[in-house]
Amino acid sequence: MNRFLLLCCFCLPLRHLELTSGYGYRVHPVTGRFCFHSGIDLRARHDTVFAVLPGRVVFTGYDAITGVHLRLTSDDFELLYGHLSRVFVLAGDSVEAGSPLGVTGISGRVTGEHLHFSVSYRQKPMNPLLFLKRLTNNLKQIK
Repeated sequence: MNRFLLLCCFCLPLRHLELTSGYGYRVHPVTGRFCFHSGIDLRARHDTVFAVLPGRVVFTGYDAITGVHLRLTSDDFELLYGHLSRVFVLAGDSVEAGSPLGVTGISGRVTGEHLHFSVSYRQKPMNPLLFLKRLTNNLKQIK
C-alpha cells in the first residue's frame, strides 16, 4: 500500500529524461557569460510536461529569460517549468502529481527547444537531479 501511495505522490517532469545542461556554474549558451544555472535543461520536442509533486500553481506567465513558464508550490518546495509553448493550468489551480501542465517549447532566451526545470526548497535553489533522485530512492526503499 505504501508503494502505491508514493507512486501517486510524485511523477517525472517528462516521459523521457535526457539532460542537456546541468545545475551549477556554466558558460551560458546564448550570452557566452559564465553564470549560475539554477536548474537543469532536459531535451524535449513538443513533449507534455507533468507536475512532479501535487501542489498549487502560483504563477503562469512570460519573461524574456524563461519565456512562457509556470511555478508550482508543494509544501516548502517551489518548482519552475520554463520555455513552454503552451500552458494548460492557471494560477490558483490545484494539481496532482502527474497532471499535465503544458507543452515544451522554445520561448524565452534559448538556443533550441527544451524544458528548464528548477527546484527551490524554502526559497533556496537545489539541484533538481538530486531532488528527483531522492524521490526515486524513497520509492526503491518501499519495494
